[in-house]
Amino acid sequence: MQVLTLWTSHPYILITTKKQVKTLEDVKGLKIRVGGGPPTEQMRALGAIPTLIPMPETYLALNRGVIDGMGAPWEAINAFRLYEIVKYYTIVPVSAVYFSAVVNRDKWESLPKDIQAAMTSVSGLEAAKFFGRNFFDTAEDGVMERVKQGNYQMVKYVFPPEELERWTKVSGEPVWKEWVKKMESRGRPEAQQVLDTTLDILRK
Repeated sequence: MQVLTLWTSHPYILITTKKQVKTLEDVKGLKIRVGGGPPTEQMRALGAIPTLIPMPETYLALNRGVIDGMGAPWEAINAFRLYEIVKYYTIVPVSAVYFSAVVNRDKWESLPKDIQAAMTSVSGLEAAKFFGRNFFDTAEDGVMERVKQGNYQMVKYVFPPEELERWTKVSGEPVWKEWVKKMESRGRPEAQQVLDTTLDILRK
């Protein structure tokens, strides 16, 4: 594969319909939608009930009480109109989703050099800057605008540092360690270095 661009979603925040989550204890027993992978283990470690539901079905699942909440980035809250049915927004970074734009290597090499150059000029860092400015940086404002226009309820709560530290100890570090162990068992000895570098970047 020829990699064009790598990016992630916004950090997911926790949105709920009937109960504001302010502490570790508040999330226990809630049915929280997850997309699989480490977020499943994260919610289980928090004492929540991780529930696998495809993203397009989350609106109805929240509306009907099939789930109590979910982690979601601002762009998904906007695109899927989740602001119409959720009331509580807990600003805690529960996870994020990784994306990539790639081209089949054989197809890429068959393209004329000028076409490759044109695509490369708007890929990589340039693409990251473009999407950052024109999509991700404005996603939260877009939600706020629609909440105001539709007169929807939005109760926001930002985790204080001490509560965030509790969540990290309970549901972050154990999941990270398990990921490193799993990757190393698959022949990826650099897994710990990848994790350490990622955490270092996040701290900055």
